Amino acid sequence: TNTYNNEKVFPKWLKKYPQPPDLIGITRIYDPSVDKVVRDASMDLMRSIPRDFKGGIRNLINVGFKGFILKELTPNNTR
Repeated sequence: TNTYNNEKVFPKWLKKYPQPPDLIGITRIYDPSVDKVVRDASMDLMRSIPRDFKGGIRNLINVGFKGFILKELTPNNTR
């Protein structure tokens, strides 16, 4: 079904977020009261990733990645 199931959620995350947080911000309501909740959940998720698994783009430089061109970073290309 298309319902939220929290059976496999880590205990600390489950305690802080018994319902799934809106990590993407799809409500498109850009009010601080809404944005703060989305930002806080997003930051918590990023903090939960071990340091060894961060910095993926920096590691791609070693295999020839030359970076982004700003005009290429449109919403459709960054999803």
